[in-house]
Amino acid sequence: MKTNVIILLLLAPMLVLAQIKGKNSKDPYTSENGTIFKKGDKITLASASKDNSFAYVYKFKNSFSVGNIMKTVKNVNDVANLNVKSTQGIKNAINTTKSVAGNDLLKTSVSNLQNKVVSEKYIEENALATDFSGKTYTIKSFKVFTDDETGKQIVHAIAKGKGGKIAILIDAAQKNGEI
Repeated sequence: MKTNVIILLLLAPMLVLAQIKGKNSKDPYTSENGTIFKKGDKITLASASKDNSFAYVYKFKNSFSVGNIMKTVKNVNDVANLNVKSTQGIKNAINTTKSVAGNDLLKTSVSNLQNKVVSEKYIEENALATDFSGKTYTIKSFKVFTDDETGKQIVHAIAKGKGGKIAILIDAAQKNGEI
């Protein structure tokens, strides 16, 4: 048990990094085109800018969840007990932890700043389908990431509605007609 707790504490920082990076904020945000977004405002999704999904609107998942921690602890137990049958599970857990930690950075021309905030794998796995067009979400908070080199900010609105909790990359979603 002591070993599990130590390993869990070592893995916790990696899981925390897996979330959309930035500081939580409830302060209003003014987008590049001058629209002011505040906590409690409603955002209606327009049409997706990619073929089958939104490019800048995705499910918001907290990777630092009890489920992910329990899977990791189970795999650690399997290694400690030399359970050979679960080596594929251990390999998958290691790969998942690496990808969750943001090793696969986004390689698109949208913005170099976006690369530092959200991994490509996260976007691929969590992008909303075109079926969500027309759905309305209420802003709960913002995730503000400030680039140390340029001082530029990139802001995700964290919103909730039917279909769960989502993250909207505000400026890019506006420019591409997704909101």
